[in-house]
Amino acid sequence: MIRVRFAPSPTGLLHQGNVRTALFNFLFSRHQNGRLILRIEDTDQERSEKSFEESIYRDLQWLGIEYDEGPDKGGEYGPYRQSERHDIYKKYLNQLTESGRAYPCYCSTEDLENERRKAMAGNQAYRYSGKCRELKPEDRQAKIDQGVAPTYRFKVDREIVKFNDLVYGEKVFDTATIGDFVIARSNDLPLYLFACAIDDCLMKVSHIIRGEDGMSNAPRQILIMRALGFEPPQFAHLPLILGPDHSLLSKRNGSTPVSELDGKGYLPQAILNYLALLGWSPPDNKEVLELTALVEKFDLGRVARSSAVFDWDKLNFINQVHLRKLSDESYLAQAKQLLERERVSFGDLTPDQVDHTLLALRPNLKTLGDLKMWLTLLLSDPALSSVEAQETLRAPDGKKVLQALASLIQEHGEELSEESFHPISEELKKKTKLKGKKLFWPIRFALTGSAEGPELAALLPALGKAKVLGRIQRALESV
Repeated sequence: MIRVRFAPSPTGLLHQGNVRTALFNFLFSRHQNGRLILRIEDTDQERSEKSFEESIYRDLQWLGIEYDEGPDKGGEYGPYRQSERHDIYKKYLNQLTESGRAYPCYCSTEDLENERRKAMAGNQAYRYSGKCRELKPEDRQAKIDQGVAPTYRFKVDREIVKFNDLVYGEKVFDTATIGDFVIARSNDLPLYLFACAIDDCLMKVSHIIRGEDGMSNAPRQILIMRALGFEPPQFAHLPLILGPDHSLLSKRNGSTPVSELDGKGYLPQAILNYLALLGWSPPDNKEVLELTALVEKFDLGRVARSSAVFDWDKLNFINQVHLRKLSDESYLAQAKQLLERERVSFGDLTPDQVDHTLLALRPNLKTLGDLKMWLTLLLSDPALSSVEAQETLRAPDGKKVLQALASLIQEHGEELSEESFHPISEELKKKTKLKGKKLFWPIRFALTGSAEGPELAALLPALGKAKVLGRIQRALESV
């Protein structure tokens, strides 16, 4: 059975890179009718925090990435939190030491630093010398009597480690470049490398799908697995995500926590849609896809080997498309929830006008977070001080358009609606003999202070007849 895992460390918030890894595991498992495990890798006790673990659950739920086993769900192969698996790791560490595949190392930090300096001085890549590998029993006992706490190293014999990466093809590693590596600290706490290898085997993980930066760990983990009698899973390493400056994505160049993306008004389906395209392409090259379609089309064989660049403009475009696909009810509910969270006031607008206004603004939104700016623009008298606004409104054509529009609206008698705008605009064209920018820019500047904004057919009824006439009068008086 296909079994994959997403194994974050609770030492920080989930960001785009973490989510892309979780997403690819989710898509692969669902496409193959397999299972997804959430494993919390909290071997770094000093930096791990419960609040970060709780945010992982929250973020995955909000995104819609469902997992089948985990600390909060249980499962046949738990516990799923590494801090609760100490006895398991100790058992396998003892097995390795008893079989001679691991040994205690008493080298101090100073000893290891001296070795590293010598290697650098000789222009050689550093690898541990193995000086504690063959310590005589009496020398080892002397260290114990002195109270020197050992680390534990895996004994690496010379061999060639090969495996077929499902993204990068055959990978070959010569263990001569690896050296004996540490698998547990002096306090018996396992290092990530060791704990991860044990957990993947005991949890029956069939495929390890993770970032390319985990590639160097693969040969070490394969050595550990085989030494313990396990068959290693298949590996698939994903290309890394780069920032707009083509360096690794980081806080400095755009790495953003999921909670912050939510706060900015991005839709979870848009985030997943965009992240799926970072390093993978669907067979039909369609870019806007719902999660069900992503599951249906996902294939590890279509994952690229080259790094993908995170493009905010592309994310904004995909988010905008998904916003327009929402039903009116869903859009209004999410919009109001965000605005309530931001404590945005609707002033004297009636509930119907609020809905009208939010729906009128939707075509102009890249994210729901843009609503705050647009509402501020619409609910307060627009600034008419820009050079462009003044030039447009002072022009004879500008005054003519506003005066004619005010007259037509007053003659209309009823409250404005999208249906009534069309005959008003047609009559306005006939009266002024103007079209395009010369016709519509004076109206836009008078009503919003900007040449861009919602469709006028939606904007006028959103503002209401009284406010539209008031802003037209104010614009005429200002020039």
